[in-house]
Amino acid sequence: MTDRSPQELRQILETLEAAVERKTFRRTDFFQPYPKQWEFLNFGRLKRERLLMAGNRLGKTETGAFEAACHATGIYPQDWKGRTFDRPTMGWVAGETSLATRDICQTKLCGPPGVESMFGSGMIPRALFVDKPSMARGITDAYDTLQVRHASGGISIIRFKSFEQGRPKFQGEGLDWIWFDEEPPIEIYAEGLARIGERDGIAWVTFTPLNGPTAVVLRFTDEPSHDRVMVPMTIDDVPAQGHLSPEAKARMLAGYLPHEREARARGVPMLGSGRIFTTPESMLIESPLEYIPGHWHKL
Repeated sequence: MTDRSPQELRQILETLEAAVERKTFRRTDFFQPYPKQWEFLNFGRLKRERLLMAGNRLGKTETGAFEAACHATGIYPQDWKGRTFDRPTMGWVAGETSLATRDICQTKLCGPPGVESMFGSGMIPRALFVDKPSMARGITDAYDTLQVRHASGGISIIRFKSFEQGRPKFQGEGLDWIWFDEEPPIEIYAEGLARIGERDGIAWVTFTPLNGPTAVVLRFTDEPSHDRVMVPMTIDDVPAQGHLSPEAKARMLAGYLPHEREARARGVPMLGSGRIFTTPESMLIESPLEYIPGHWHKL
Protein backbone atom coordinates (compact mmCIF):
# COMPACT_ATOMS: atom_id res chain seq x y z
CA MET A 1 0.00 0.00 0.00
CA THR A 2 1.46 3.35 -1.04
CA ASP A 3 1.99 5.85 1.74
CA ARG A 4 0.02 9.05 1.27
CA SER A 5 1.36 12.49 2.00
CA PRO A 6 -0.23 14.66 4.71
CA GLN A 7 -1.69 16.88 1.96
CA GLU A 8 -3.36 13.89 0.25
CA LEU A 9 -4.79 12.67 3.55
CA ARG A 10 -6.11 16.15 4.28
CA GLN A 11 -7.81 16.26 0.88
CA ILE A 12 -9.41 12.83 1.49
CA LEU A 13 -10.63 13.98 4.89
CA GLU A 14 -12.09 17.18 3.44
CA THR A 15 -13.86 15.18 0.72
CA LEU A 16 -15.37 12.81 3.27
CA GLU A 17 -16.46 15.69 5.51
CA ALA A 18 -18.07 17.45 2.53
CA ALA A 19 -19.94 14.24 1.64
CA VAL A 20 -21.23 13.87 5.21
CA GLU A 21 -22.19 17.57 5.27
CA ARG A 22 -24.15 17.24 2.03
CA LYS A 23 -25.95 14.07 3.12
CA THR A 24 -26.88 15.68 6.44
CA PHE A 25 -27.90 19.14 5.27
CA ARG A 26 -29.21 18.47 1.75
CA ARG A 27 -31.59 15.57 2.37
CA THR A 28 -33.71 16.30 -0.69
CA ASP A 29 -30.75 15.28 -2.88
CA PHE A 30 -30.99 11.76 -1.47
CA PHE A 31 -34.74 11.25 -1.20
CA GLN A 32 -35.91 8.70 -3.77
CA PRO A 33 -39.71 8.42 -3.83
CA TYR A 34 -41.25 4.99 -4.29
CA PRO A 35 -43.53 4.45 -7.33
CA LYS A 36 -46.70 5.14 -5.31
CA GLN A 37 -45.16 8.30 -3.87
CA TRP A 38 -44.18 9.44 -7.36
CA GLU A 39 -47.75 8.79 -8.53
CA PHE A 40 -49.04 11.04 -5.76
CA LEU A 41 -46.49 13.80 -6.46
CA ASN A 42 -47.07 13.72 -10.22
CA PHE A 43 -50.80 14.28 -9.79
CA GLY A 44 -49.95 17.74 -8.42
CA ARG A 45 -49.82 19.11 -11.98
CA LEU A 46 -53.35 17.90 -12.70
CA LYS A 47 -55.27 17.96 -9.42
CA ARG A 48 -56.04 20.78 -7.01
CA GLU A 49 -56.68 18.40 -4.10
CA ARG A 50 -54.72 15.22 -3.37
CA LEU A 51 -54.84 12.61 -0.63
CA LEU A 52 -52.08 10.09 0.07
CA MET A 53 -54.01 7.60 2.20
CA ALA A 54 -51.38 5.20 3.47
CA GLY A 55 -50.58 2.86 6.31
CA ASN A 56 -48.32 3.76 9.22
CA ARG A 57 -44.56 4.16 8.73
CA LEU A 58 -44.76 3.93 4.95
CA GLY A 59 -43.29 7.36 4.16
CA LYS A 60 -46.39 9.50 3.70
CA THR A 61 -45.14 12.39 5.89
CA GLU A 62 -41.73 12.17 4.24
CA THR A 63 -43.45 12.58 0.88
CA GLY A 64 -45.47 15.56 2.07
CA ALA A 65 -42.38 17.28 3.47
CA PHE A 66 -40.43 16.61 0.29
CA GLU A 67 -43.07 18.36 -1.81
CA ALA A 68 -43.27 21.31 0.60
CA ALA A 69 -39.50 21.73 0.40
CA CYS A 70 -39.55 21.61 -3.41
CA HIS A 71 -42.17 24.35 -3.66
CA ALA A 72 -40.46 26.54 -1.06
CA THR A 73 -37.01 26.29 -2.67
CA GLY A 74 -38.04 26.03 -6.32
CA ILE A 75 -35.57 23.14 -6.63
CA TYR A 76 -37.22 20.12 -8.26
CA PRO A 77 -35.74 16.73 -9.24
CA GLN A 78 -34.94 16.25 -12.92
CA ASP A 79 -37.70 13.64 -13.26
CA TRP A 80 -40.32 15.80 -11.48
CA LYS A 81 -43.70 15.80 -13.27
CA GLY A 82 -45.82 17.47 -10.59
CA ARG A 83 -46.79 21.09 -10.00
CA THR A 84 -43.96 23.64 -10.13
CA PHE A 85 -43.63 27.27 -9.06
CA ASP A 86 -41.15 29.55 -10.81
CA ARG A 87 -41.54 32.21 -8.13
CA PRO A 88 -41.42 32.33 -4.32
CA THR A 89 -44.39 30.66 -2.65
CA MET A 90 -46.56 31.18 0.40
CA GLY A 91 -47.41 27.87 2.08
CA TRP A 92 -48.88 26.45 5.28
CA VAL A 93 -48.05 23.21 7.03
CA ALA A 94 -50.70 21.92 9.45
CA GLY A 95 -50.78 19.04 11.93
CA GLU A 96 -53.16 17.77 14.59
CA THR A 97 -51.66 19.68 17.54
CA SER A 98 -48.94 22.29 17.94
CA LEU A 99 -46.74 19.66 19.59
CA ALA A 100 -47.32 17.13 16.80
CA THR A 101 -46.66 19.80 14.16
CA ARG A 102 -43.33 20.57 15.84
CA ASP A 103 -42.27 16.96 16.40
CA ILE A 104 -43.35 15.64 13.00
CA CYS A 105 -43.75 18.27 10.28
CA GLN A 106 -41.18 20.77 11.57
CA THR A 107 -38.68 17.97 12.19
CA LYS A 108 -39.13 16.61 8.66
CA LEU A 109 -38.57 20.07 7.16
CA CYS A 110 -35.94 21.58 9.48
CA GLY A 111 -34.36 18.91 11.69
CA PRO A 112 -34.89 17.90 15.34
CA PRO A 113 -36.30 20.75 17.48
CA GLY A 114 -34.02 22.25 20.09
CA VAL A 115 -30.81 20.85 18.52
CA GLU A 116 -29.13 23.89 16.99
CA SER A 117 -26.28 21.93 15.41
CA MET A 118 -28.81 19.88 13.41
CA PHE A 119 -30.91 22.80 12.17
CA GLY A 120 -31.20 22.39 8.42
CA SER A 121 -30.98 18.60 8.48
CA GLY A 122 -34.56 18.21 7.26
CA MET A 123 -35.86 18.42 3.72
CA ILE A 124 -35.05 22.12 3.36
CA PRO A 125 -31.28 22.58 2.78
CA ARG A 126 -29.61 24.51 5.60
CA ALA A 127 -27.97 26.98 3.23
CA LEU A 128 -31.37 28.12 1.92
CA PHE A 129 -32.84 29.35 5.20
CA VAL A 130 -33.03 33.14 5.45
CA ASP A 131 -32.53 34.45 9.00
CA LYS A 132 -33.66 32.41 11.98
CA PRO A 133 -37.20 31.03 12.12
CA SER A 134 -39.68 33.06 14.14
CA MET A 135 -40.83 31.11 17.18
CA ALA A 136 -44.39 30.07 18.05
CA ARG A 137 -45.90 30.82 21.44
CA GLY A 138 -46.66 28.16 24.03
CA ILE A 139 -44.58 25.25 22.66
CA THR A 140 -40.83 25.16 23.31
CA ASP A 141 -38.69 25.19 20.15
CA ALA A 142 -41.75 25.27 17.86
CA TYR A 143 -41.51 27.51 14.81
CA ASP A 144 -44.21 29.84 13.57
CA THR A 145 -42.70 31.07 10.29
CA LEU A 146 -39.80 30.08 8.02
CA GLN A 147 -38.17 32.15 5.29
CA VAL A 148 -36.59 30.10 2.52
CA ARG A 149 -34.60 31.31 -0.47
CA HIS A 150 -36.31 30.36 -3.73
CA ALA A 151 -34.37 29.42 -6.88
CA SER A 152 -35.83 32.50 -8.62
CA GLY A 153 -34.00 34.74 -6.15
CA GLY A 154 -36.96 35.70 -3.95
CA ILE A 155 -38.03 34.50 -0.50
CA SER A 156 -40.69 31.85 0.15
CA ILE A 157 -42.69 31.83 3.38
CA ILE A 158 -43.84 28.74 5.32
CA ARG A 159 -46.15 29.03 8.33
CA PHE A 160 -46.99 26.23 10.77
CA LYS A 161 -50.56 25.64 11.96
CA SER A 162 -52.44 23.05 14.02
CA PHE A 163 -56.01 21.78 13.87
CA GLU A 164 -56.45 22.41 17.61
CA GLN A 165 -56.18 26.15 16.93
CA GLY A 166 -59.61 26.02 15.31
CA ARG A 167 -61.05 27.32 12.07
CA PRO A 168 -60.42 31.07 12.71
CA LYS A 169 -56.64 30.47 12.64
CA PHE A 170 -56.99 29.10 9.12
CA GLN A 171 -58.52 32.30 7.80
CA GLY A 172 -56.61 35.23 6.33
CA GLU A 173 -53.87 35.22 3.70
CA GLY A 174 -53.97 33.63 0.27
CA LEU A 175 -51.73 30.61 -0.29
CA ASP A 176 -49.95 28.85 -3.11
CA TRP A 177 -50.07 25.54 -1.27
CA ILE A 178 -51.16 23.92 1.97
CA TRP A 179 -50.10 20.54 3.39
CA PHE A 180 -52.28 18.80 5.97
CA ASP A 181 -50.35 16.07 7.78
CA GLU A 182 -52.93 13.79 9.41
CA GLU A 183 -56.63 14.16 8.80
CA PRO A 184 -58.12 17.61 9.46
CA PRO A 185 -61.71 18.28 10.52
CA ILE A 186 -63.79 19.01 7.43
CA GLU A 187 -64.38 22.66 8.41
CA ILE A 188 -60.62 23.28 8.67
CA TYR A 189 -60.00 21.46 5.41
CA ALA A 190 -62.64 23.63 3.74
CA GLU A 191 -61.01 26.77 5.12
CA GLY A 192 -57.66 25.63 3.76
CA LEU A 193 -59.19 25.20 0.31
CA ALA A 194 -60.54 28.73 0.52
CA ARG A 195 -57.00 30.00 1.12
CA ILE A 196 -55.64 28.51 -2.14
CA GLY A 197 -58.49 29.70 -4.35
CA GLU A 198 -57.16 33.18 -5.06
CA ARG A 199 -53.74 31.98 -6.23
CA ASP A 200 -54.81 28.84 -8.10
CA GLY A 201 -52.97 26.88 -5.43
CA ILE A 202 -52.86 23.23 -4.43
CA ALA A 203 -53.64 21.24 -1.28
CA TRP A 204 -52.38 17.82 -0.29
CA VAL A 205 -53.20 15.59 2.67
CA THR A 206 -51.21 12.69 4.12
CA PHE A 207 -52.77 10.40 6.72
CA THR A 208 -53.69 6.91 7.91
CA PRO A 209 -57.51 6.56 8.02
CA LEU A 210 -57.93 5.45 11.63
CA ASN A 211 -61.11 7.51 12.05
CA GLY A 212 -63.04 5.56 9.44
CA PRO A 213 -65.03 6.99 6.52
CA THR A 214 -65.10 10.60 7.70
CA ALA A 215 -66.24 13.61 5.70
CA VAL A 216 -62.71 14.20 4.41
CA VAL A 217 -62.25 10.56 3.42
CA LEU A 218 -65.64 10.44 1.70
CA ARG A 219 -64.83 13.63 -0.21
CA PHE A 220 -62.07 11.71 -1.97
CA THR A 221 -63.67 8.27 -2.17
CA ASP A 222 -67.34 9.06 -2.84
CA GLU A 223 -67.43 12.51 -4.46
CA PRO A 224 -65.89 12.25 -7.94
CA SER A 225 -64.20 15.36 -9.30
CA HIS A 226 -61.69 16.03 -12.07
CA ASP A 227 -59.92 18.31 -9.58
CA ARG A 228 -59.44 15.73 -6.82
CA VAL A 229 -57.58 12.42 -6.45
CA MET A 230 -56.85 9.84 -3.77
CA VAL A 231 -53.72 7.67 -4.00
CA PRO A 232 -53.75 4.61 -1.69
CA MET A 233 -50.44 3.20 -0.46
CA THR A 234 -50.12 -0.10 1.37
CA ILE A 235 -47.26 -1.83 3.12
CA ASP A 236 -46.88 -3.94 -0.04
CA ASP A 237 -46.10 -0.78 -2.04
CA VAL A 238 -42.80 -0.33 -0.20
CA PRO A 239 -40.24 -2.00 -2.52
CA ALA A 240 -38.02 -4.81 -1.28
CA GLN A 241 -35.03 -2.45 -1.40
CA GLY A 242 -36.94 0.25 0.51
CA HIS A 243 -36.75 1.31 4.14
CA LEU A 244 -38.74 -1.72 5.38
CA SER A 245 -37.29 -5.20 5.10
CA PRO A 246 -39.62 -8.22 4.79
CA GLU A 247 -38.82 -9.04 8.41
CA ALA A 248 -39.71 -5.52 9.53
CA LYS A 249 -43.00 -5.67 7.62
CA ALA A 250 -43.87 -8.98 9.28
CA ARG A 251 -43.11 -7.58 12.74
CA MET A 252 -45.24 -4.50 12.07
CA LEU A 253 -48.20 -6.57 10.87
CA ALA A 254 -47.97 -8.88 13.86
CA GLY A 255 -47.86 -5.93 16.25
CA TYR A 256 -51.03 -4.20 15.06
CA LEU A 257 -54.35 -4.84 16.79
CA PRO A 258 -56.49 -7.10 14.58
CA HIS A 259 -59.23 -4.53 13.98
CA GLU A 260 -56.65 -1.83 13.11
CA ARG A 261 -54.46 -3.95 10.86
CA GLU A 262 -56.09 -2.99 7.55
CA ALA A 263 -55.92 0.72 8.36
CA ARG A 264 -52.39 0.75 9.76
CA ALA A 265 -50.85 -1.55 7.14
CA ARG A 266 -52.88 -0.82 4.03
CA GLY A 267 -54.56 2.53 4.54
CA VAL A 268 -58.08 1.09 4.45
CA PRO A 269 -60.51 3.26 6.47
CA MET A 270 -61.64 1.63 9.70
CA LEU A 271 -65.39 0.97 9.81
CA GLY A 272 -66.60 3.19 12.62
CA SER A 273 -64.92 5.00 15.46
CA GLY A 274 -64.49 3.92 19.07
CA ARG A 275 -65.32 0.34 18.22
CA ILE A 276 -66.57 -2.15 20.80
CA PHE A 277 -65.74 -5.34 18.91
CA THR A 278 -62.15 -6.00 17.81
CA THR A 279 -62.80 -8.81 15.32
CA PRO A 280 -61.39 -7.98 11.84
CA GLU A 281 -64.00 -7.31 9.15
CA SER A 282 -62.49 -10.10 7.04
CA MET A 283 -63.76 -12.63 9.59
CA LEU A 284 -67.32 -11.24 9.53
CA ILE A 285 -68.04 -10.37 5.92
CA GLU A 286 -69.75 -13.09 3.85
CA SER A 287 -70.30 -13.41 0.13
CA PRO A 288 -73.59 -11.96 -1.20
CA LEU A 289 -76.46 -14.41 -1.36
CA GLU A 290 -76.86 -15.78 -4.87
CA TYR A 291 -80.34 -17.23 -4.26
CA ILE A 292 -83.11 -15.69 -2.17
CA PRO A 293 -86.17 -17.97 -1.70
CA GLY A 294 -89.43 -16.43 -2.81
CA HIS A 295 -91.12 -16.98 0.56
CA TRP A 296 -88.46 -14.88 2.44
CA HIS A 297 -89.73 -11.50 3.55
CA LYS A 298 -87.40 -8.71 2.60
CA LEU A 299 -87.30 -4.90 2.53
